[in-house]
Amino acid sequence: MGLRASARQLLKRVIGDSSYETLRHALRDGPDRGLKAGRPNSSASTGRATPSAERFKASNADLSSHSGAQSATTEDEAVRNSPICCNKFLATDTFQINYVSKEGKSSSRMIRTEEIYEYDDGIFVLRAWCSLRKDYRTFVSSRIQSCWDAFSQEPIDDLLARLKKSSSSDPGNVANEVLAHCSLEIPIAINSLMKSSAHKSYDKRFVQGAKKRALVRWILNKPRALSLLQTLPLEQRGDVEEIVERAIGDAKVTTGTYHSCVGALQKTRYTSHLEFRREELILFVAEAMVGDPTKDSVVSALKQDLLDPSFRIKPGLDDLEEFHKEFKKLKKDSDRAKKKYKCKNKPKTVSSNYRRYERGQPVRLLAIDEALRQLKVCVESERFLLGKAEFENRVMDAVAAEFTTKDLESEMFLKRLGEGLSTAYCAFGLRKYNSSWFTDSYGKEWLDLKTRSSS
Repeated sequence: MGLRASARQLLKRVIGDSSYETLRHALRDGPDRGLKAGRPNSSASTGRATPSAERFKASNADLSSHSGAQSATTEDEAVRNSPICCNKFLATDTFQINYVSKEGKSSSRMIRTEEIYEYDDGIFVLRAWCSLRKDYRTFVSSRIQSCWDAFSQEPIDDLLARLKKSSSSDPGNVANEVLAHCSLEIPIAINSLMKSSAHKSYDKRFVQGAKKRALVRWILNKPRALSLLQTLPLEQRGDVEEIVERAIGDAKVTTGTYHSCVGALQKTRYTSHLEFRREELILFVAEAMVGDPTKDSVVSALKQDLLDPSFRIKPGLDDLEEFHKEFKKLKKDSDRAKKKYKCKNKPKTVSSNYRRYERGQPVRLLAIDEALRQLKVCVESERFLLGKAEFENRVMDAVAAEFTTKDLESEMFLKRLGEGLSTAYCAFGLRKYNSSWFTDSYGKEWLDLKTRSSS
């Protein structure tokens, strides 16, 4: 795994990021068809495709009415056509469901929903606490045979509508929108503020005390955040502020994250629409460091990173070694967060700790970093129209290289990857309502990077 990534980075160093991506894109579309129907055709692709296929397993009735060969054909078609990118929202609700597992076994169980991953093809996936298994489990909408309210026993005909209604009263969704709106600024601000305390290693690259409070206030006082808070009753606004403060306090910034965020926000001939955001961020860091003897050097370095058009991130082997070292620590932090939610009993505490664990998931964070980096490379090489499936599989290929086969085969790998892609699109300024991605008359999906917005 390390050798493969090292070779890739060495090639980029020799020919440049732009030329590397162009060469890689050409080879994938060449006569060997290395990328077949939006899925990698490598030996590792089998493990990565399996979780995607599970989303489309038929119901018990379907399984009984098809032969083994027909079922295999249906599954293969599902793998080829299944989307990766997904929208995640939070909803806490309790249901009793009749469910058919991927092995075709039926069961009845009570679940408490936590997260919903919604795909463009109409499939949605529930991440919920299962009273039968005493842990979080994944439930695919196409395999839920029937569902009813766990308390009133009333049947639920439109489960997605019910979940979206429940999500409207969940302060976690508003908090996530607030954080997503500043997803580029937050890591850059944390990295800059911590330079003054000599906190340059990953273990110490987080904010606390007065600087954390200043960053939280800055985020919550932005017009977008204030308008979102207005949609909630007064008693829930405090919950949003608490979630935002906790998320910012939990965040540790890797070198890769800092570089990908700077790369998306920095001044180029394609980012004049981001000028206000850059200047506002620099002004905040300067005000937050009033009285700090290192203020001038920190602000000067930040200006160089964001405003100097000649600034380019050129990762070499030393950077790759640092990345692997930091990423290993990131995984350990995630393991500790998982143990923390598993050791609690109260549902509210379990839910809160589980959400914190998911925010810091390495798959999600690496998908965001890699997608932002590749989007920047495409813009700089003036490739503004991209095949969406091809782009997302390139990101998946890069992310998967940093995980074991067991990780790739887990039921949550593709969901976290898809949510990370969605977050990266949003951070880069791509919006579905702006037709940043669309389907042509032949059914192929495209990304249009010229539709990039400033917020």
